[in-house]
Amino acid sequence: MSMVWVWTIVLILVLMIFIYSVAPALWTRVFRLSSVFKGPAKPEVSLTFDDGPHPIYTPQLLDALDKGGVRATFFVLAEKAELHADIVERMIKSGHDIQIHGNTHLFVPLLGPVRTARQVEGAAMRLQKKFHVQTKWYRPTWGLCNLYSFVSLKKSGHRLVTWSIMVGDWKCTPVDMLRQRIAKRLHPGSIIVLHDNDETFGAELGAPKSVIELIPYLVEDVHAKGYRFSTLAEWF
Repeated sequence: MSMVWVWTIVLILVLMIFIYSVAPALWTRVFRLSSVFKGPAKPEVSLTFDDGPHPIYTPQLLDALDKGGVRATFFVLAEKAELHADIVERMIKSGHDIQIHGNTHLFVPLLGPVRTARQVEGAAMRLQKKFHVQTKWYRPTWGLCNLYSFVSLKKSGHRLVTWSIMVGDWKCTPVDMLRQRIAKRLHPGSIIVLHDNDETFGAELGAPKSVIELIPYLVEDVHAKGYRFSTLAEWF
């Protein structure tokens, strides 16, 4: 085989990878296209949590949200939701919104069509079967998707959602710093993403402790601006 053919094949493969994995991730995460990243331009914010439920952190977080009178949207992993069903049942009884973060915490751009479908359609079916919830939103892990993600979303009737405020809370960060980062960026229709699990790749052990401690201060700051909390289900 000549070098021309070798380079032609290499270029075709690179182009295919770009179209399937890189371009969709840039499209949604960087350019924020084909996804919802903020709510209506009114004095409301939506507090969302990814990666749970966690057997220790999530109940403590729910306690803090109860005390603050806040209903949030939880983007759960179906595998963890089934494992900690009592926590999810508590979320539902408290009026929180349950949506999809995936089947398991995988890097979606590298998944083939079958495993991609499991992250959306498979997770939706598992949550519906176990908890009788009809999910509507999908937030891919790390906010990254691939080309087949759009096919799966179309088939399942889900919408893609990301965020407008992310503050690096998966690292062990002082509460004052997290509070300051959010306060600086708070705006009408904010979608705030935080995390209630420290077991995923890149997370630091104990990081959700600061998130839990942050909640009363966040409630105070949101109300001080004259805003109120809404779930995604209340917005759309």
